[in-house]
Amino acid sequence: MSPQAGRRCSFGRRQGGHMLRRVLLIVVMLWSGATYAAEITDSAGRIVQVPDHVARVLPAGPPAAVLLAALAPDLMIGWPMPLADAARPLLAPGAANLPQIPRVTGHEDVSAAIKPLKPDLIVDYGTISARYADLAQATQERTGVPTILLDGSLVKSSDMIRRLGALLHREQRAETLARFAEALLSLPPPANHPRVLYARGAAGLLAAAPDSDLTEVFRLLGWQVVAPDGNGTFRPTTIDKIRKIDPDVLVFSEPAVRETLAHDDAWKAVRAVSEGHVIIAPSLPFGWIENPPSINRLLGLAWLEGSDPETLAALANAIVYGHVLTPAEHRAVLAPLQP
Repeated sequence: MSPQAGRRCSFGRRQGGHMLRRVLLIVVMLWSGATYAAEITDSAGRIVQVPDHVARVLPAGPPAAVLLAALAPDLMIGWPMPLADAARPLLAPGAANLPQIPRVTGHEDVSAAIKPLKPDLIVDYGTISARYADLAQATQERTGVPTILLDGSLVKSSDMIRRLGALLHREQRAETLARFAEALLSLPPPANHPRVLYARGAAGLLAAAPDSDLTEVFRLLGWQVVAPDGNGTFRPTTIDKIRKIDPDVLVFSEPAVRETLAHDDAWKAVRAVSEGHVIIAPSLPFGWIENPPSINRLLGLAWLEGSDPETLAALANAIVYGHVLTPAEHRAVLAPLQP
């Protein structure tokens, strides 16, 4: 056999393998008894057959969970991450009381644990990349459950909300959320464009990479995100490295950083600290800057554009999370902003 013929045979076997997997997937879906009435193309370009009636939706990761909790908490099976005790009272009861479930987007194959939950649909929401597209496809093949991947970028949030709302027959709720997102995204950006370093951790020494999804809020503001050289989404750093990078503004995700800055004299050598340009972002019920990188980031965008945080917190919690904050809850949400 010629080398060319060998390559053709190998390609043919690969095609045959892909076709066999598709046939097996269809058989599994038919055996489940579901009625597949919609064929959609997700954000990764994958064509997915989705049931006409969806009663149980499994969020693949934290970003999808926040989106579903806002859009259709009655259809959501559970949280794929620990939900902070302080966050639960700030959510609608339908979302607050849900259990923790396996995380599809983690490092382990949780297909066997997903099947007993009997989801009708699995939704992932976030980065569109080969990795997550392959994960969605693999999850669908292993579980027999339709799995879609939606673009989690903030600028597309209203479109994704409407798409998912139509799929779940929650069009009216989706329109409310989508218009709220559009209103926040349409706010004029600030005139200044500082260099900003964003960090996690009680010590404030896990700096976010400039090009990650977690710093999208700053990029939309026109701020320049800076970080020490390195790999990964978060880069361990030191106070001296931050001093040398010399950001105009420091933004931290952990309220505990305030105590660190007050008692560690080394931070006083950092210009942003000595000039008082330090921001600690609210984190309840979810982070205003990220953590997770979902629609909760709209609050951080509007806040840093100059919106009154007190009004923003009250309105957003009622509109997005379906819970009107009590005065005590309102103070708890905004506690990181207190001097």
